[in-house]
Amino acid sequence: MEEEVKKDILEVLRKSLEAIKKEDIVNLRELSNHTLHDASIYQDDYSTTIAIIIYSLSKIFERVSYREYKSWGMFYKNILEFFDKAIKALENNDIENYEAVVHNMFNAVYNLEPKLRDYIIAVFQGAKIHKASRLHEHGISVGRVAEILGLSEFEIMDYLGKTGIADVEFSITKNIKERIKFVRSIFI
Repeated sequence: MEEEVKKDILEVLRKSLEAIKKEDIVNLRELSNHTLHDASIYQDDYSTTIAIIIYSLSKIFERVSYREYKSWGMFYKNILEFFDKAIKALENNDIENYEAVVHNMFNAVYNLEPKLRDYIIAVFQGAKIHKASRLHEHGISVGRVAEILGLSEFEIMDYLGKTGIADVEFSITKNIKERIKFVRSIFI
């Protein structure tokens, strides 16, 4: 993990932990977007994974009805522990332990009651595809995004087709005569 990525993820994890405790969903989304920007620059698994986790948590926490499930308390406790352990692992530069913590967080979802578990898994999968489209929007090819996130190109293209992101027109530059005319107007 690059030092710059590690510092940024560590800062995002700390801020996300505070946002979770305060139930600040808007801040969680902003932190996810910030991390996604890093992912578009470094194209690394660490940034994309954290962006997906934080975005997913923002979606999960905005659904207040899921807090009524018996296993919600266990899920919430696991999330807080995940952030604490991930932060400590990165502070100690223990990348191997950090990876294990992230892996265990995903596995802990399978211990939840079926309805809550299925919802959370669906949110994580949807978040993966959503963030894939955002990475593509940042200029990364669909093939590379699919590789980074472990998705198929078809899944990403299907989502892009539904959102209309691929239909956005890029800026059209002026022709050479218009550019020369503009430059001359500056100096005359």
